[in-house]
Parts: sequence; structure tokens; C-alpha cells
Amino acid sequence: MPLCRLYAIMFWREVTIMVRGHTANTRLTVDLGSPALYRSVKVLAAYQGRPLRDIVAEALRDWVEKQEELEDLAAIADVEHEPLVPLVEAKRE
Repeated sequence: MPLCRLYAIMFWREVTIMVRGHTANTRLTVDLGSPALYRSVKVLAAYQGRPLRDIVAEALRDWVEKQEELEDLAAIADVEHEPLVPLVEAKRE
């Protein structure tokens, strides 16, 4: 695996750890660009008895995890046509 790909994977792992970590008192202003979307999200959050900040944080965590999965899939695609190497040889490298 190329070194730059390894660094990219390590970067996404770090990002995931940070996102899943403690983020109290972190503020974000978002312009949704749609009053209807805002109302819909607010109504659904209220229906579920959840604060809007929890819904937004969940959506952002899901997005970060999806980016990590896309990066993993890209790394797999990069090596899927390479010949298989026995485990013993791979360990020596």
C-alpha cells in the first residue's frame, strides 16, 4: 500500500476518534437554506423528544463515518487487481 494512502487512512481514523469523543460546548451556526427543512427537522426532533443539537451531531457523525467508508472502499479498489501475496511474504515486507 502506498505510504500516502496509509497516511490518509490514519488521518480518517483520527478524525473518527475525535468525532466520537467529547465535544461539549462546541458551537456551530448552520444556514440550512430552507425554512421548510428546518421546520421538518424541528418537528421530527420534538416528536422523538430529542434536542435539535443531537440530531445535527448524529448527522455529522454519520457523514464522517461515510467518508471513512468511502476512503476504505477507494483503498480496496486501488489494490483489488494486485496479485495475492502469501501471508508469510507480506509479514516479511
